[in-house]
Amino acid sequence: MGEKQSSLGSYIEELKRRKVVRVAIGYVVGAWLLLQVADATFEPLNLPAWSTTMVLWLLVLGFPVAMILAWALEVTPDGIRRTKKRRKPVRPSSISAPGSQAEHSIAVLPFVDMSPDKDQDHFCEGMAEEIINSLARIQGVQVASRTASFQFKDTSIDIDTIGERLNVNTVLEGSVRKAGEHLRVTAQLINVEDGYHIWSEGFDRELKDVFGIQKEIAENVAKAFKVSLAPGTDEAVEKQPTQNMEAYEFYLRGRRHFYQFSDYGWKKAREDFSHAIDLDPDYALAYAGLADCFSFIYMYADSAVSVRLQAETNSRLALQLAPDLAQVHASRGLALSYSTRQNEAEKAFERAVELDPKLFEAYYYHGRHAFTKGKLEKAAGLFEKATEVRPDDYQALALLAQVYRALGQEDKRNEARARTLEVIERRLQTTPDDARALCFGSVNLLEAGQTEKGMEWLERAKTSQGDDALNLYNVACVYSNIGEIELALDCLEKSIRKGMAELDWMMNDSDLDNLRDHPRFKALLPEGSQ
Repeated sequence: MGEKQSSLGSYIEELKRRKVVRVAIGYVVGAWLLLQVADATFEPLNLPAWSTTMVLWLLVLGFPVAMILAWALEVTPDGIRRTKKRRKPVRPSSISAPGSQAEHSIAVLPFVDMSPDKDQDHFCEGMAEEIINSLARIQGVQVASRTASFQFKDTSIDIDTIGERLNVNTVLEGSVRKAGEHLRVTAQLINVEDGYHIWSEGFDRELKDVFGIQKEIAENVAKAFKVSLAPGTDEAVEKQPTQNMEAYEFYLRGRRHFYQFSDYGWKKAREDFSHAIDLDPDYALAYAGLADCFSFIYMYADSAVSVRLQAETNSRLALQLAPDLAQVHASRGLALSYSTRQNEAEKAFERAVELDPKLFEAYYYHGRHAFTKGKLEKAAGLFEKATEVRPDDYQALALLAQVYRALGQEDKRNEARARTLEVIERRLQTTPDDARALCFGSVNLLEAGQTEKGMEWLERAKTSQGDDALNLYNVACVYSNIGEIELALDCLEKSIRKGMAELDWMMNDSDLDNLRDHPRFKALLPEGSQ
């Protein structure tokens, strides 16, 4: 009986939501008025006696049609469209850290390029990323990460589905039209449950006002949520990272290439950041971006000492120009973590967190550093913090699961593994060729006993990115875990020949434990490190 009452109550609520009850009442009232008019006018107009009866029957037959249309369609500011199905209320994501509650949640999609030449993708993505960064600092607002939101770029997936996959109750979308020095930006905040606009606005400005537009959009979203932007946002906008808009565009191109997470992407990003610096020699974030490129190139593509020194030099220049920027300190810590200046690296990471407790890179880079030094307990804590800041990032989660395995903490390992697979499954729905996600997922699937699916993902990873040094290393880790020792060593040797330089990581990577006693593995390590 209780279930029947609950179902009946839900059905009535759905009738109300779709405005069927309101339409029914309106229809009955309108029909009654129409009959009154017919009764009063048909006789004076000498219409047949059966005319009133015909009107009555037409109204009766029209009633179910009106109810069906009321159920299926809705009138919106954008016209008549099909009524969306009721979604389950958005709850804090199951992939979020325990206790992380957020009253409001939002995904910021890459803005659509409406420019005449359709060549402003980097600008559209950069604008969305800056808004994400501003909103992520608001207490009580859960913001989907760049990686999670941007996977829906150039897809035809509707807002309702995006909201469900990212577990958010609002979506911000917009468009950018850039012509010379003129900028036209539109933005709209949409309620996922009913599809209605909560807020929308257009901005016609000069290109130099782009930072102000980003701030205004973030402010309007905050107002819609009835919260405030984090302290210091105004100051951050007033201290624009650069006054040179051409340099800013090269910086945005660099960020876009950097996020490809490949040797090719980092090298292209290095060129873009260098162009930005040529145009504005005081552009601190461009120096930090350049430092990050050299750090990752050193790790995975070119282990020359000169590359590491370039990372250190550019991070130092960034720090001199902007000592109060958290991102600069995180980049400095990453660059120093591959030198002998370990204490300075630690201090840089800690300073980054002090300046911005919600900066993902501060925890993620620091966690990787702790891992390479064998400080597994510390690495676990830092990766946990990274997942709290960005719960939809699979990299920190996958490394967290691995650290818990190395520590022998099976319960925590199983929980982290489940969270990792959930995030990766979501990622692969729209980015099926993400080789790094496929490798991380493969390891966790195989550990969970899902052998067939795990091997399928491994083959997809090998096909997707082939002989990239980082991909070869990740494939070697999977082979090592399943006991394919020779195949693992083949991939590992090839990865090192292609520039993989993270030997400290190899020495502490539990994924390679099955290889450690093999002569071929020992030959890969420096003398005295075995």
